[in-house]
Amino acid sequence: MDLKSLNNFIMSFDQFPIHWRFDDDSYNQLNQIHLDQIKPMTPQASNFLWNYSSEITKNLIEKKNFNCFREINAEDKTIKKWLFHTGLAFQKDIYVVWQPDIAVSTNWKIFVKFFDDFYYSSDEISIFDNSLNWGLYIHHRRVVFGSNIHDEYPI
Repeated sequence: MDLKSLNNFIMSFDQFPIHWRFDDDSYNQLNQIHLDQIKPMTPQASNFLWNYSSEITKNLIEKKNFNCFREINAEDKTIKKWLFHTGLAFQKDIYVVWQPDIAVSTNWKIFVKFFDDFYYSSDEISIFDNSLNWGLYIHHRRVVFGSNIHDEYPI
């Protein structure tokens, strides 16, 4: 298994352990067009991503191996604007990893648009893409973004 073959390890949405965040009318019921852009990974693929993200997460916590770091409180009212201003392409495929057996592949636009569904205050989340040039880590309501793409961001 590698980052390029992960699309072969997608499971049905109803088997996804936290599907209720996205398709239960008690929380938020995204329309099918948006749901189709969130691809739950099998437990095996999620574990692969969890292991892969551990180094990225460590680098973000220790603020090393990236050129630029930015932080914000996850509950800041401007969080979506802040995420938008990271400069990442909206259609860029990303991985969102919650636990060793829970991860999805989606795109940056869906993550930003539905940030409140992806993130709950008790969550610890790692987000990255296959370029490995940036990473985002959310823990204890703190969002840390690190990047090698640009030296400076307007955030």
